[in-house]
Amino acid sequence: MKKIEAVIRPERFPAISAALQEIEKSGMTVSEVRGHGSEAGAVQIWRGRQYKVDLHQKLKLEIVVHDADVDQVVNMIIDGAQTGANGDGKIFISHVESAIRIRTGEAGDRAIANGRVVKLSSKEETKNNEVVEIPEKGIANKNVAYSKLQKDSHDVNNYAQP
Repeated sequence: MKKIEAVIRPERFPAISAALQEIEKSGMTVSEVRGHGSEAGAVQIWRGRQYKVDLHQKLKLEIVVHDADVDQVVNMIIDGAQTGANGDGKIFISHVESAIRIRTGEAGDRAIANGRVVKLSSKEETKNNEVVEIPEKGIANKNVAYSKLQKDSHDVNNYAQP
């Protein structure tokens, strides 16, 4: 497994996110960060006054993928983030020794595999074509519906209904 950290311009995020969702690599952590690279100390004008900008707003994406998917994901980030100007960002790739999904306890490659995506709409259709009602109010009810969609689901009657 590899961890891809990309520091990008905030306005380029929607294109990158859409591209990653198309290849089903939508599991990521996004953080707002500030920093600078070669564009440090840029002079900008705001309301007719010049001022020096030392730190620029950026987004940091963190994505853990299988080794075989690294090149594809990196190329999609580059395609979406590249403007050709200073400040486009950087991509860092590092090895991930292990990963554990807290909800199920799955470890290794299974922990980073995208499972079923749950959309909290009024009705959701699963792979078995069973329709699960998701009530509009109450977190507990959403948890009950979510548990029905889990691959390793257990008896949902154990959950309290409000």
